[in-house]
Amino acid sequence: MFTYPLFLIGLVAVGLPIAIHLLQLRRYKKVYFSNVDMLDELQSEDRRQRNLRQLLILAARILAIIFLVLAFCQPVIGNKRSQQQQGGTVVSVFVDNSFSMESGGMDGSLLESARRKAREIAAAYKPGDQFQLLTNDLNGDQFQWLSREEFLTAVDALQPSPVSMRLSAVAGRQQQFLRSRTSSQHHAYMISDFQRSTADLTTYPSDSNILTTFIPLGGSQVANVYIDSLAFDCPAYHAGAHVQVEVTVRNDGDRAIESLPLRLSIGGSVRAVASVNVAAHGSATAKMSFAIGNEAIVQGMVETTDYPITFDDRLYFSLPIVHRVPMMVIGGRGENTFLHRLFEGDTLVSYRHMSASQIDYALLTGGGLVVVDELHDIPSGLGQTLCQFVEEGGTLLVIPVEGAVSESYNGMLSLMRTPLLGQWSNSKTRAAQVAAEMPLFRGVFSGQPDDMELPTVAGHYRLNTIGATVSQSVVRLLDGGDYLTCTPYGKGTCYLLAAPLRLEYTDFVQQALFVPTLYNMALFSTPSSLPYHMLEGDAPIALLGNYDAGQPPHLLHSAIEPSGSSRDLLIPDIRRIGSQQYMLTHGVIAQAGNYLLQMPDSESPTEGISFNYSRQESVMDFFTPTEVKRLVDDMRMSNYSVATSAQRSMTDYIRQRSQGRPLWRHCLLLALAALLAETLLIATTQKKETT
Repeated sequence: MFTYPLFLIGLVAVGLPIAIHLLQLRRYKKVYFSNVDMLDELQSEDRRQRNLRQLLILAARILAIIFLVLAFCQPVIGNKRSQQQQGGTVVSVFVDNSFSMESGGMDGSLLESARRKAREIAAAYKPGDQFQLLTNDLNGDQFQWLSREEFLTAVDALQPSPVSMRLSAVAGRQQQFLRSRTSSQHHAYMISDFQRSTADLTTYPSDSNILTTFIPLGGSQVANVYIDSLAFDCPAYHAGAHVQVEVTVRNDGDRAIESLPLRLSIGGSVRAVASVNVAAHGSATAKMSFAIGNEAIVQGMVETTDYPITFDDRLYFSLPIVHRVPMMVIGGRGENTFLHRLFEGDTLVSYRHMSASQIDYALLTGGGLVVVDELHDIPSGLGQTLCQFVEEGGTLLVIPVEGAVSESYNGMLSLMRTPLLGQWSNSKTRAAQVAAEMPLFRGVFSGQPDDMELPTVAGHYRLNTIGATVSQSVVRLLDGGDYLTCTPYGKGTCYLLAAPLRLEYTDFVQQALFVPTLYNMALFSTPSSLPYHMLEGDAPIALLGNYDAGQPPHLLHSAIEPSGSSRDLLIPDIRRIGSQQYMLTHGVIAQAGNYLLQMPDSESPTEGISFNYSRQESVMDFFTPTEVKRLVDDMRMSNYSVATSAQRSMTDYIRQRSQGRPLWRHCLLLALAALLAETLLIATTQKKETT
């Protein structure tokens, strides 16, 4: 088939060389010889060769004209896709703008190569077609149709993003948007380096009505060393506390790294240094520690040095400082002497005692530690309030009294799925085991010695586990029963003792284990938050404070951040789910670092939040174009193609796919070859005649 068949009229020009050949007359001059016997054979042979050369010259001229005319007609070889129905086309182009696309490419970076490919795609379509530009950000502005000029402007404005989306998730949104548009043709393009951590082609959604093209740019396999995660070992962060940080470092390269330097900074000043050896394709941990001073909010980072990939060489963190831990003891037989001695006057714990008849229910909110100490019975209203208190993040310690109304206790305990109070036993026994590995005893034991003194018990309730429960035994007795259990419920924890904290029942109150057990219950009762968050997706972030929706706090870039960034102002989206408030960033935050929440009418921040770049991009391992094509073939995806040549113009690729394979270049080359053959034949003829 021909793109411009009217140019076939030019074949009339073939008659011109034919006419010249026929009209070309050669006049012979008579020369007289005395003997021509030897010339007759030579003259006959020379005339045949000359005629053959003239015919070959004629054929070369005819072919040159024919191929030149065909080149102007632009013949194409059609295919199945070139026979698609005519009509409007909607085109969705995804450009991977994650950090891995900043590595080297033909245009300086893979992202710039992706921009060039996107421009070539737009040039292959008609000006009236509609376009969509998608990136990893997937914000609302991208889900609208653009003209070709608007599309090219958006491509030029593309910037790297800290967000890294899986290709299957992007494809799902892309295909959904394409299906929402009524059109005869739907085309989708995926321009990416096809990093293995995000290119989940095995779960890629398939739609036979959408023609999808993968354009792998061939990412560079670069060795990378990065800080993977941080773990903190401290019951509560308060002034004077020593915090130990466990830093996990990963090496993605083929060569082991020795003495990799690590620096821990708080408030812009270095507090600790360390070095670590990391095996090839392995990980290693290093322990660093620092003491909390008088900071209102502890914000810092751990960093290393590694080139050329640097976005994951820092990990920022924020730690909430505990100033006063609320603790309320609800007593049934007066104030417990041992609890009073332990907590009264403590600068970190705000201790309060009240009788069962004077309970201020307004205080049973906001976390902290509540101790139910030897109540004869627990009214249903109090039991439900305490359950809600634990579910919202508080810590409850239940200390039953001998002769208590077990049904009232068990009514509350069953709601939290803790062990229930059974029969009272006056048999004397002692503890056999302490769960030293539990978070309650974090930092208390360096190891459990065999000769550690354990408490004895003169009388206690048997704690019965009935039905499904997730309780853990903290202190187990010799008879197999539990003396102290721990049960998580909702966001909080419920501890249950089997006996009162009095000398006539146990010597636990006189042993060294008593102080860290009760004190850590109080410290761990403070609301906790994650030390850092990753800039990926839009997961809600739990907040420690309680903010007014009508006057939300401002999110500021921390002033102590050494990068010199300005304190950009952002009013976050604050939402409440139950008693917990969450913050949604909606992908607005694009830079890793430490941030502060601060009320607009205050100069002091309320809490700190740290954001880090996702480590999903840290492993520089990519699918090659050949591997992408093999995966597509193995998955037998319908209506999919792979543009495997990185240097090939996407404009030519799309036009060839939609219109067929063009042959005008071949025709032009054949025309030039025919002219060259004519030139050589003429030169040979002239040489013969000269000779």
